[in-house]
Amino acid sequence: MQYLQLTISLLASNKISAIRRCLDSLVPILMRIPSELIIVDTSGNPQVRNLVSQYTSHVIPFQWCNDFSKARNTGLQRAKGEWFMSIDDDEWLEDADEIIDFFASGEYRNYNSATYRQRNYTEWSGINYIHAYVARMVRLTPDTKFINTIHEYITPYKGPVKRFSIYAHHYGYVDNIVDSKTGRNIPLLENELREHKPTVHNYLQLCQEYMSAFKYAEAEKYAFKCLELDEPDNEKEKSWCLAYLPQFIRLQGDYQRTLEVGKQMLRHPFCTEISALLIYTDLMAACIKLVDHEKDIIIYGKNYHLGLERLDKRPEEWFFQSIGGLEEQQIKNLRYKVYLSGLKASAQILDQKSADFFLQCFPWGSNEIENFYQSFYTMLQKNENRSFLLDRFAGSGAEDPFISIIKAGVAWENNAIVSAQEYNIFAARSKNIIVFQEAVRLFLLSQGKISLDPWVDVMDIQQWKEVSKSTADKAELHNLADHIVTVKKHLAKFPVQALTMQITFQERLLAEGILEFDDQDLFQKMEQYCSWVQDYAALVYSKDMLLPENLHLMPQEHQFAVQMDRVFCALQNFDHAKILKELHQAINIYPPLCSAIRRMLPIITEKIERAEQDDQEFKMLGSQVKKMIRDLIQERRYPEAQPLIQQLSTLLPKDLELVRLRQELWTHLTDQGILRTSREDG
Repeated sequence: MQYLQLTISLLASNKISAIRRCLDSLVPILMRIPSELIIVDTSGNPQVRNLVSQYTSHVIPFQWCNDFSKARNTGLQRAKGEWFMSIDDDEWLEDADEIIDFFASGEYRNYNSATYRQRNYTEWSGINYIHAYVARMVRLTPDTKFINTIHEYITPYKGPVKRFSIYAHHYGYVDNIVDSKTGRNIPLLENELREHKPTVHNYLQLCQEYMSAFKYAEAEKYAFKCLELDEPDNEKEKSWCLAYLPQFIRLQGDYQRTLEVGKQMLRHPFCTEISALLIYTDLMAACIKLVDHEKDIIIYGKNYHLGLERLDKRPEEWFFQSIGGLEEQQIKNLRYKVYLSGLKASAQILDQKSADFFLQCFPWGSNEIENFYQSFYTMLQKNENRSFLLDRFAGSGAEDPFISIIKAGVAWENNAIVSAQEYNIFAARSKNIIVFQEAVRLFLLSQGKISLDPWVDVMDIQQWKEVSKSTADKAELHNLADHIVTVKKHLAKFPVQALTMQITFQERLLAEGILEFDDQDLFQKMEQYCSWVQDYAALVYSKDMLLPENLHLMPQEHQFAVQMDRVFCALQNFDHAKILKELHQAINIYPPLCSAIRRMLPIITEKIERAEQDDQEFKMLGSQVKKMIRDLIQERRYPEAQPLIQQLSTLLPKDLELVRLRQELWTHLTDQGILRTSREDG
């Protein structure tokens, strides 16, 4: 005789799209094993009723009363399967094959309960999440029921327990959802405490809710209350509270008390191995905030790592000790932060053995390690014991692109250029932007002797721009001009990459180098910058894109360069009015270079004013000389007037008054016989 193996019960709210996604993920189970689906409809929404009725005829209307157990028990009481499974409408199974195989193979007869993972996303991108095992499946007995009005759980939950590796997607821990749930849940839990005898479970749930609401003092209060209750059957829930107690205190800013309470909790009889691991991380975090605790940081970091190793040798313990998010993945997500803290502390007290210990804890050579390159890079840039860290990295023996680029730097410092370049070539295989950033630093430091050629084919132009910007921002201003020379010389065969760096370095010089060069240099560097920007555009854009009518489609820096060309053209033509007009327009095009334009404005304005002033003074001087010439002519002192009028004619070739004076002088000179006419010569 074939039995109904599984009843799946679902609480349905108003989330129509989510409900459909959840139900679709259950269809493979309903199609391949003897099973039934029961919907407890809390929505009162006809659209929800129509939707769920497409999947099952077992739809039970339920008037919501702020009691989750009552709602779930409504579905459970109608269940006819050998097993019972509860699922929420805002989650959906990624893959149901394991559950299907569990029942189809008859394996389910060997177990009384089962659990699967809930992937709780902490942001809408779906990148960051925490896995938690949820106790949602049990063999159905007359005693099976849900208890607690909120944060309900199914009981009895007996072993042996089947642990599925499949997971359900769940976005219920995204910030804005958590906020709304917390506002609802805390009053319900507080009310339950007033109406019923306090339980460890209630205190635990209040701790979690207050933690989600960032109310750490309240969370601490209920954690202590939880530990004070005499409920020997709830040791596991107490282990959660004692594990988080130091964190609640630390997040209130009381680091010394964090150490005191953390050490007490490590000695607590209900402290599990997982609890201890979390406590170690908070003890480390507190020590970082205190002075002269480097040795303690190292000790707690090593204890954490050794605890991980012990649990990994007994993987079933990860499952049996896990509760409410205090589980394997969450603890292991903290490990590299622990190792980084241990490494920093080791560097601060120059503890080589400990530094080497923490370095070997990282997964060198794996894709995962790339997530920590930036932290390593930052540590090397800022740490006062940089040489100590460089030696530790270089001596680690790990085959990894980041280690290789570090070894390249050490080899360069030891004048082993060939070895440095070999390490550089290996590092380029990573195509990693952080490693590339260090390669660029070495390229500039070595003035091109450590080549960037291996990186040209593996890094796209956006990565070149990003690293060029980062390099320019970190460089000393007075070094940027030399860096530009290095780039032009050693990247000449790669004009796009070279111009990318030249433009970026020159841009920072123009933006911030007010004290680095004089007025003439400013104009020269601006002309260079604009020329490079337009050269770059000619290389990467089609001719059609460079047409004037398409200028608005081009990047701002290109529009700026074209506008500045108009300024320089007006300067050459001494078109003073146009110069200022074009320059004022340039200010609004490219904000990063506003400071350079503002510096150019008064310089150009002064030149224009000086030119106009010189012109007025010259005109005044010309008038004075012309008066002298007229006086000399009236006094018939023609020979003295002649050289003056000759000189002034050169300076004022279009002055009409001077033209008349010249003619008058010539007439008198002729009458006096000083000038001869061509007729006389004839």
